Amino acid sequence: MSDVAPGKSLDGTGWIGKVLAGLILGAVLAIGLMGILGLLFHADAQLKTATSQILRWFPGPVWGLIVAFSFLFHTSRQAWLALAVINGVVWALFFLLHGIMA
Repeated sequence: MSDVAPGKSLDGTGWIGKVLAGLILGAVLAIGLMGILGLLFHADAQLKTATSQILRWFPGPVWGLIVAFSFLFHTSRQAWLALAVINGVVWALFFLLHGIMA
């Protein structure tokens, strides 16, 4: 069974809004996730450590996946709203962890 409502299928309408949501909010989301991982790994400024290398290469693929998955929303409005809510949760968690761990 498909999760798509009857009579409404995924199509290419609103693709520019979906792409922009994925690019703009996806970048902010990838950076927020990188910050959370940096706090959890206790990363420092040493570029040759494994944790800093993981954090250095983390945002690119995550950002690409977010942009790709932004096309799965039915409308660009849904993409903007969902990514904005996810961003709010991720950044709230980041600031909460930063307050606890600092």
